[in-house]
Amino acid sequence: MSTQLSYVLITPARNEAEYIELTLKSVVAQTLRPLKWVIVSDGSTDGTDELVRKYAETNPWIELVQMPERKERHFAGKALAVNAGYARMADLKYEVIGNLDADVSFDPDYFSFLMDRFAENPKLGVGGTAFREGNLSYNYEFVGIEHVSGMCQMFRRECYEAIGG
Repeated sequence: MSTQLSYVLITPARNEAEYIELTLKSVVAQTLRPLKWVIVSDGSTDGTDELVRKYAETNPWIELVQMPERKERHFAGKALAVNAGYARMADLKYEVIGNLDADVSFDPDYFSFLMDRFAENPKLGVGGTAFREGNLSYNYEFVGIEHVSGMCQMFRRECYEAIGG
């Protein structure tokens, strides 16, 4: 594909020190990097923040946002973290926004592949891919036009904003 769309990423992370470095390495190695990647530490206490800071030092497009520590882990915390990351993108011009989990890794052309799909189909509003981990793979019983795997969900910006983020 000759025209690549620009994209940004948000990663909510809560105590992901054991896994997040693989995610950091995967995004840094991309052939098409995001304009900005905001990693929102949702009250991490395990060294997650230090790992993110280490990568942000040499990759100025990575930003760490720290949320206050919470006692419990719940979905509302993740939603608040995504909203905090989205707020940091307000002045950027991009076509696609992604919600990326903090415990995944992928090949260097992963986001280039996804941006090509969005460029090829202007009606594509949300996209992602299946996963595999060792002998485990995506449960294709959930495949359908209305489902995108939660580990990395990419939204065309106007769709993301139309649904209220």
